[in-house]
Amino acid sequence: MAGRANTGKRVTSFDVARAAGVSRSLVSAVINGTPGIGVSRETREKVLQAIRDLNYQVDAQARAMKTGLSRCVAAFGDMKNPLFLQVLEGMQKACAERGYHVLISGQSAVDEDRLAMLDLYRQRRIDGIVTLDETGYASGQWIASVRDAGAPYVSVEGYAGADDVASVLTDYRGSIKRALDHMGGTAERYPVYLEAYDDTPGRNWAERDRRAAYEEWCAARGLAPVVHTFQAYDEAWIDRFIDIPSTADGRLPPVLLNWSVSAVLFYRAAWRRGMRIGEELVLMAGDNTNRSNAFMSPPLASVEIPYARMGEEAVRLLLDPPDDGAERTGKRWLEAVIIPGDSVPVESGG
Repeated sequence: MAGRANTGKRVTSFDVARAAGVSRSLVSAVINGTPGIGVSRETREKVLQAIRDLNYQVDAQARAMKTGLSRCVAAFGDMKNPLFLQVLEGMQKACAERGYHVLISGQSAVDEDRLAMLDLYRQRRIDGIVTLDETGYASGQWIASVRDAGAPYVSVEGYAGADDVASVLTDYRGSIKRALDHMGGTAERYPVYLEAYDDTPGRNWAERDRRAAYEEWCAARGLAPVVHTFQAYDEAWIDRFIDIPSTADGRLPPVLLNWSVSAVLFYRAAWRRGMRIGEELVLMAGDNTNRSNAFMSPPLASVEIPYARMGEEAVRLLLDPPDDGAERTGKRWLEAVIIPGDSVPVESGG
């Protein structure tokens, strides 16, 4: 298992070990995922950096014969879903750093459509599975099948209430509080919260956490929370909201939307009325699902839900053995970040 440096000299695992300041057996443990050998994240990163610096190439066929590993991870999701594409972006980055490939599988959330991945695992064609799930997903049938097969598994966004299932999640409660801090406000003028929904308001823990965060933020400042729910694509509802100002001075209050998909309709409604976004209508979104908020005119201030980083973290959780040798379970909670935009003026933003 060797490659060649730019000098033409054959690079071996001894060279990698010397560059990283570790033993050859530890390099082998990092490359092959050898069970029972604890490797800290810092040491693992040193070895991986040495591999990159030296352009060390692993003989995949020889390694597979020796270790029984395919060096391939299955990613399950719908390619038409922009969130899945972002998760794939992160998975690909993390897999490439570890000498792995990503196999894309399926497009349905139905459990039966997932079982083919377990067959691939039994055939040693994949070494583990990452799924992008709906926020409220927690199928007992699927996780029982995974455990029966003994397959390493991590859910992105699913199994939030199951501590014994490994999953990567976003701190939606914290994301809304950071958005509200960015918008700011006074007792006379502070944001209202608009909860868009597809079929049923507050149907999963993420949306409930978002609303609770708004209510907590208001309570901490002695403000009365103002929450409206509406179907995400109900343009008539948005027209009515804009045409009936609810502040004492007759102006529209600042608006925090949970979903950016509805922000487009607000922009359109404002344009029809000759209203200036960021002045007569201050607006911010609790996500940036389609990565298009910066291209709206004016740019829409928003929260960036870190789907690419969630994909990276899922691969780390799947492939990097815990330092203490514990089972791969538990949660990884990631913080969202604020993306400023002209839809929230500087003097209003935090």
